[in-house]
Amino acid sequence: MSDKEAHRDMDTGERLPPGTVRLIDRDGDAASKHAEGKGQTDILLVPRPSEDPEDPLNWTFRRKILSTSCVVVYTIMVAIPASAVYSIVTPIREDTSLTLTDINNGTGIMFLFYGWGCIFWQAIALQYGKRPVYLFSCLANVVILATAPLCTTSGTYTANRIILGFFGSPVESLCEISVVDVWFAHERPKYLAWYGWSLALTGKLAPMLAGFINYGMDWKWTLWWWAIFCTFAFLYCFFLMEETNYDRKLSPALPPQANSPVVYATLVQARHAESKAAAPVAPEDRESGEVARPRKSYIDKLGLKDKKRPNRLLNIAMAPFKGFTYPAVVYAGLMYGANSLVWQGVQNATIGTIYTTQYGFNTATVAAAYAGGVLGSIMGGYYCGKVGRVLTVRLARRNGGISEPEHVLYVFIASVFLVPFAMILYGLAVTYHLHWFALVVTQVAIATNGTLCVSAALGYAMSSYPELSGQMVTTCVLIRNTLSFAINYGITPWLNASGYLRVYCTVGGIGLAWNASLFAMARYGRKLREGTAARYYRDVEYARAKGLSH
Repeated sequence: MSDKEAHRDMDTGERLPPGTVRLIDRDGDAASKHAEGKGQTDILLVPRPSEDPEDPLNWTFRRKILSTSCVVVYTIMVAIPASAVYSIVTPIREDTSLTLTDINNGTGIMFLFYGWGCIFWQAIALQYGKRPVYLFSCLANVVILATAPLCTTSGTYTANRIILGFFGSPVESLCEISVVDVWFAHERPKYLAWYGWSLALTGKLAPMLAGFINYGMDWKWTLWWWAIFCTFAFLYCFFLMEETNYDRKLSPALPPQANSPVVYATLVQARHAESKAAAPVAPEDRESGEVARPRKSYIDKLGLKDKKRPNRLLNIAMAPFKGFTYPAVVYAGLMYGANSLVWQGVQNATIGTIYTTQYGFNTATVAAAYAGGVLGSIMGGYYCGKVGRVLTVRLARRNGGISEPEHVLYVFIASVFLVPFAMILYGLAVTYHLHWFALVVTQVAIATNGTLCVSAALGYAMSSYPELSGQMVTTCVLIRNTLSFAINYGITPWLNASGYLRVYCTVGGIGLAWNASLFAMARYGRKLREGTAARYYRDVEYARAKGLSH
């Protein structure tokens, strides 16, 4: 069976592009496994789980929730240091030889290594196991943060930021894959939103906590407390996190292309019909049996040694660069980068200084002001988790049971309004000295937007090319963090040259056009995926041969 023949809708015979799947069983006769629960019995399980109880897709709900909680704890504790300095820029400058430019440049290069470090750690995690990478990352962060207060010159501060970004980079791309490892397609928007909420929350929670710690203790203790938090994350993950790497085998009775849920269901239906038409076999001539599969003990789950695999490190490291040839992935990376870091970076680069210089805030009141960002993160996480899941299922029902990856892009409608509103209001507030509450409102809006984009953008990339989802996530992170690096290096000179009002009104206009592009992508995204189908299937076959497909 050829690729062109294989990937077709079981009801209409229509050829389906990569990422387009039948999610809803309209007639109730599909042989593929269905979801359980009220109102979900017509939802097909995508991807198709194996019969192995140790397949992460087959874990109990409690076991899956525990796994996802480890991802959330790791994300919050490891990502917090990336944003901790935003509210304590002034005391750091007063106590060291660092300038505002040094601090902003250090933040930029740190995010660059948060992104590009993923190439190395993703390869290690998929080759040797995700669990040991998470644990080592926590320990490395403990050491880096414990020694960070000693880095008080431009060179040492930059070096500390570089290694912090490199050893913390699993938080950028590995966590999403761990979530996808255990949840089905119709569940992923909710639990990716958990991850998105935890990642975005740190950008606002960290400056808030840092301000209070600095006020009561000292700016150095903000870094030492993060080292303590990372120690907690290590202990939590060591005792509760399981390995989610799983080499899912193709059924030997099906061709390679049949790993698609749509094709699998079609073939199983055909064989089921054939078996009905065949003459029944006498009971005495039949044998039945059940394969006993080993279950892991708690001690086994604490192990750091994953299944032995052929060396694929170079293949894994190079795979994300193929993502740049897929328009849907590049678009997802641009939406992810702009909404999660660029608009926030433009604001975070100055807001701590503005609070202290124009409004007379001390670090404690700056910290209190960041509570608006925390509130926005909670709102954005709830919005994306709720709306994203509803969109996935309802639009699939409306579309004849077919789920398109572009359905999730409608989550960005909120961004069309939030970004220009927040940026323009911020520019006006700083220029005309509006009440400080106006700045807090902008933080709420930007934090809401920064949270909702994580699940939406990454969900779009992973659902567009599901069997290559791991490398597609890394591609998105590379784009995201490179954008962040550029804006952190460019924002200070731009502000000095043009002034706050012009800069932030310009950013607001760019944000409006940037996010409004979702309507064009929602309309033409499927055609773009159709154009990459042949190349995608070739890449999938190559990945399968190397044991790299998801």
